[in-house]
Amino acid sequence: MPADPKRIDHALALAADGKPGEADTLLAHLARTESDPTAAWHLGWLRLRAGDAEGALAILREFGTDPICNERAREQLVGERRNAEAVAVIRMRPRSDEEPRSLVATAFEQHLARDYAGAAATCRRALAIAPAHAPAHNHLGRALHNQGNTAGGLAEFERAVHADPRYPEAWHNLAHSLRANGELERSCEALQRALAISPGYRSARLNLGINLYAMDQPGEALACFESLLKLNRDDVEAMVNAGACLQRLGQLAKGRQRLQRALELDPLHQWAHYYLGTLLSEQREYEAAKRSLQQALKLRGDDPDAWAELAIVYQALDDLPHAQQAVQTGLTLAPQHALLNVQAARLDRRRGDSLGAEARLRRLDARKITPRVRQRYEHELGRVLDRNARSDEAFRAFEASNQLAAANLSFRKPDAEALFHRVDEVQAWLKDGAPGLDGVDDGDGDTGADLCFQFGFPRSDHASLDAALRRHPALGLCVDQPTLAPVVGIIAGLPGGYPGAIARLDRTDRMALRRSYRLALSRLGVAAGTQVVDRAPLHTLHVGLVQALFPRARLLWSLRHPCDVVLANFMRAEAMGEAGINFHSLAGAVRSYDAVMGLWQRLQPRITLPLAQVRYESLAESPESALAEVFAFLGLEGAPEAPRADAPAHRGPRRAAARWLRYRDQLQPWMDTLGAHARRLGYTID
Repeated sequence: MPADPKRIDHALALAADGKPGEADTLLAHLARTESDPTAAWHLGWLRLRAGDAEGALAILREFGTDPICNERAREQLVGERRNAEAVAVIRMRPRSDEEPRSLVATAFEQHLARDYAGAAATCRRALAIAPAHAPAHNHLGRALHNQGNTAGGLAEFERAVHADPRYPEAWHNLAHSLRANGELERSCEALQRALAISPGYRSARLNLGINLYAMDQPGEALACFESLLKLNRDDVEAMVNAGACLQRLGQLAKGRQRLQRALELDPLHQWAHYYLGTLLSEQREYEAAKRSLQQALKLRGDDPDAWAELAIVYQALDDLPHAQQAVQTGLTLAPQHALLNVQAARLDRRRGDSLGAEARLRRLDARKITPRVRQRYEHELGRVLDRNARSDEAFRAFEASNQLAAANLSFRKPDAEALFHRVDEVQAWLKDGAPGLDGVDDGDGDTGADLCFQFGFPRSDHASLDAALRRHPALGLCVDQPTLAPVVGIIAGLPGGYPGAIARLDRTDRMALRRSYRLALSRLGVAAGTQVVDRAPLHTLHVGLVQALFPRARLLWSLRHPCDVVLANFMRAEAMGEAGINFHSLAGAVRSYDAVMGLWQRLQPRITLPLAQVRYESLAESPESALAEVFAFLGLEGAPEAPRADAPAHRGPRRAAARWLRYRDQLQPWMDTLGAHARRLGYTID
């Protein structure tokens, strides 16, 4: 028999008085001992509001033959897309064609069968009987939305929450409709309403995170996904989206772990493959990125975003035919896709059709492009305009690109002063006499005779040298890899920090540090006994460490005209390291160059390792002789293969060698600083 209503009221009063545990116990007692569905319904809501969604479902299912408990359980299950369970619940009680709850249950089954028109008609029959029946409005909205009537669906969801403001699933669906309408802020507000009613509503929290990510708030989005993973560490959807957020936040290693774990749980998860591919591309692991994106496209071949990202990877691999194929396939699916058109313009430019590239870019409405793609758009527009000798317009495009890149990096919180702090630390060590700088043979058989460290300033290197070195069978080339980072990190943790602690290293310490460096090489696939060229521009900061550890290593110094190299970094401010964050302005690029090259000027007289220099301009203008000199310095046998005259990597730098002259007006405020470096390095600014 039904429980005494006063006892139910007492339980609800306990809950209102901040005693949910006592209220839960009393309602559970009333529901089970007196078989009272009203008590069960109230208990379900009590648990739902407390965030215990599964506990709410458990008690509602016990009373599944009751109309109101059945309806609440059904709505909760449908809201979480647990459709099979929802079908089982609605079949627990008989239906009537004249009862709104029954009609909505039938509409739900029609919806599952993709009979959206039938579902809409059935919901309208329910509303003819009960015009304010909120679930009928909600399910009518779902049917209309899936018929492509977004506006009609949105109106019905609004009617549903107006009829019952405590209806979390209707708020959730309203949010989904608002997102489809491009109203992300209102969509977030609706999801927050749903979560205020039902804090354990997984789908609402997941979609709130997805919205926040789309609104360039990856930190806030990550908090949503991590809260879901605390409840279920194997929640694949939360895991994939958390991985994407971690990537945006610059936590690439953590993001990669999340995505790889998601694929262990669900190897056919298209989005996991897609996001892993974009992350690997950012880490410059292009072959692995290609495989991930290809797998994503095997699972869903009509995704233009994946085709665009695959085109980017193919271009990074200099596989232009496949890049063109990826772009063409993507544009067939989505002719107006912004990123695909940007990549198509890039290919046009690389083929020499810079006028066609500009025309393609001009056809896009830049105002409608998302900030991340807009940054790529402005960058490519700048490169095209530069190629078309429209320097002032190109400079403005690069400025716009860099401003967007800096804004996009804001949530990664990079330290723009980190590079200068490191320079100051090395300067202080030099001022103290650079104790420990002069390396000794510790008798461990590792003097570094097989190593050459290539350094300089970012974008002083030349693609033709990399290509020639890669082709040599007896050589291992490491490009922009953190090979010295583990060694620097170990020293930084010692008394005196980095590089001061170099003075206190004993034989055992040096041997351990050399092993750490060798381990980093082996992890990169460099075979033991292979001669190595380890190229990273900012090895400049660590040349003293190299000499301290490897007394027979070689040094290869990459040089480029100061004005040209500063401009090149400003025009391609893509690096995310200590220096890259400063390249978003010419002032920052000049300051970085002055600091790094000023440090090398002070350090060079103390360096006793074999040192050779290779000029960017020599590689661009006389590649055969410049490459021969490098190979001779490295002691490599066999004539180096120079790039073909028609190769893009060769064509571009010939024109770029004196490009800075066209931007002399923009560089003018810093010509005194750059001119001093140019004269010292044997360049002219006339």
